[in-house]
Amino acid sequence: MKQEPDAPDFSRGRMSQHDWRDPAVVSGKAACSLAEPTKIYAEVVIPKVMRFGIVVTDPEDWTARALKAGFEKMGAEAIHLNFSWLAAQIGPDHWIKGNGTNLADLDGLVVRDLGRSGSHDVAFRFETLCALRQVGLSIVNSPEAIQRAANKFATSFALHEAKVPHPQTMVTTSFEAAIEFLEEHGKVVTKPLFGYKGKGLELIVRKEGDRLAEILKRSGVVYLQEFLVSTAPSPRDIRAFVVGGQVAGAIYRVAPEGSWISNLSQGGAPQPCPLDDEIEELALKANRAVGTIYSGVDLMETKDGLKVIEVNGTPSGKGIFQAMGVDVGEMIASYLLGLRS
Repeated sequence: MKQEPDAPDFSRGRMSQHDWRDPAVVSGKAACSLAEPTKIYAEVVIPKVMRFGIVVTDPEDWTARALKAGFEKMGAEAIHLNFSWLAAQIGPDHWIKGNGTNLADLDGLVVRDLGRSGSHDVAFRFETLCALRQVGLSIVNSPEAIQRAANKFATSFALHEAKVPHPQTMVTTSFEAAIEFLEEHGKVVTKPLFGYKGKGLELIVRKEGDRLAEILKRSGVVYLQEFLVSTAPSPRDIRAFVVGGQVAGAIYRVAPEGSWISNLSQGGAPQPCPLDDEIEELALKANRAVGTIYSGVDLMETKDGLKVIEVNGTPSGKGIFQAMGVDVGEMIASYLLGLRS
């Protein structure tokens, strides 16, 4: 940041720090009459307050509020933006606005959730992020990373290519291929290709193959993973949080009694999880594979070591704050501010 100069000293008999700019003063000659005194102005630099947008559907969302508080704690401004109000004018007077705010005037965006009301709508929201980045706006996470993390097939493929341990997975539009995968593994987990918060998860065994036909009829595609037998003392997984190339911490997500689904939004409970080299290494490797700046990496404890189940590109920070007091909202805000400083 440019340092403000000291105020000029106009006391009698002393030369101002700005007098050197006047050749007449330096030479000892009067530059003007007493009726026309020389005017000397000090340059005053007023620091610009940076302003960021947080893209979120629900402004009361815990993580969105934590992000806003994080920016404000560091002296920046932050506003919540619901992309259900989005407009772009293309032409000589070009602008992209969200909630009436010209988004190109912001210093950056953090995407908590884009929201959607239909396939065309979500495509427009995604392309808006791409257009904003093209005109120089810093966006976390990037549009491509959000897209890759939201699509479970894309995530699985990226993890495989990066040689990250991952359950055997089948994504298919074919009933025969789905049945063959079920017969091979005996028990599989099916998830919506674009699912979130543990919604739509099902455990299917060999005798329930007709469920695959129902899913294919409804969705046109089915995403299947082998059911991993956990070595943990109770049904749980590990959620590791990565921010800016560092693991902020990890929690166990413990499934409620009688359930195998551990997502916090489905009744799971957060508990502290000690970090070790294996968790850190796999979390960072998975984060790089998907291309996210901040993410929630889900891991399962198995007899063959940890395996990465999936990567969430817009994770909630509530659980790790409740269990360990780690404020990932502040860490994300700090990272984005660092990009602009």
